[in-house]
Amino acid sequence: MVSVYNDAYFLKTYKQKRRIFWFFMSITFAYLILSLACWIYYMGLPYGASQAKPMKWTVYIATVFYIVFAFPYLAIKWSRVRRYYRMLTYVSEGLKNEEKNYFYCFDEKSLQKDNIDVMACVFETWNKKKQEWREREAWFDPEMPLPEFDSGDYVQYIVQSNFVIQYHIITKKALEFEEVDEDYQESLESVKETEKLIEKTTEE
Repeated sequence: MVSVYNDAYFLKTYKQKRRIFWFFMSITFAYLILSLACWIYYMGLPYGASQAKPMKWTVYIATVFYIVFAFPYLAIKWSRVRRYYRMLTYVSEGLKNEEKNYFYCFDEKSLQKDNIDVMACVFETWNKKKQEWREREAWFDPEMPLPEFDSGDYVQYIVQSNFVIQYHIITKKALEFEEVDEDYQESLESVKETEKLIEKTTEE
């Protein structure tokens, strides 16, 4: 099966997370050093000295710039990479589920799961009990290369928290969806024939 993520990508994301964190900490450290230096210099000035105002304004301006930098940086850049890294951790350690369905299409509408941008992989599966087709959506990371799925491919895939992390195309063009929309009974027979063909191929 093709793995969407590997150890190298996990390590790359981990290093990116650390790099963003330590960049923020370096800015914070520089701000604290500047503020402390200004405060020490201010406390050593005689009463009414002309240098007092520049020291105060230096701290005021540095504080404004730090706040303007810190809030968007933490709320957007750091928050997104932290959530993305947490998702990869779940992918590596969480419970996984394996499914086999017919691929229908990619849904490119803007979606988010846990504040992470995703793309929907739409699959179709036949519900034998209700005698109807059921749509099944699984999430795919748009930052990764999209699988070379064609409409009607019979796909085996593994999901973790509904993210596709591994996949394998069992049969190309196993089903024609135009026929499915016109006649459910004919589509059912087509599914059965396809499943028999797949089982026979697997046995051989």
